[in-house]
Amino acid sequence: MIREATHDDLNQIEQIVIEAKRVMKEAGMTQWGDTYPLRKHYEADIEKDELYVYEEQGEVLAVACISDEGHEEYEEINWSEQAPFLCIKRLAVKPAARHKGIALAFYRFAENLAEKRGFCYIRTDTNGENKAAINLFYKGDYQLVDRQRHGDFTEPFYYFEKKIPVKE
Repeated sequence: MIREATHDDLNQIEQIVIEAKRVMKEAGMTQWGDTYPLRKHYEADIEKDELYVYEEQGEVLAVACISDEGHEEYEEINWSEQAPFLCIKRLAVKPAARHKGIALAFYRFAENLAEKRGFCYIRTDTNGENKAAINLFYKGDYQLVDRQRHGDFTEPFYYFEKKIPVKE
């Protein structure tokens, strides 16, 4: 079940992120490091009512921020159109719970949230090293709209979007 996160979830969230970073590092991915994401990012997400967790039998198995603000470089991306959107950020799934469809469930949840709130798009991104995330976006019928290099990353970041039918 996906629900809004609370401050009581932060210890479990922090542990999931630590484990996810370890797995990413072992796989040679450098997108997340020592300075991002941190507990303070998730605390700020809770304060803005933008943080959600996937919970089963009282255990938090995943976390994601669903916001109407993209990362700062989003203004430079060649999106299909300038339109209201929700952005999924800082998605982390507990390594022991991977391959159960939890990440895709977050994207479906965000799509339903966007439809209810009248947002036209879901937007998201990942570093090109993260093949699992790229495959997830394609599996969820997201369209690649741009690739851009940032900082010292060896791979470009991939930017995806999905148009959400707005009910009138």
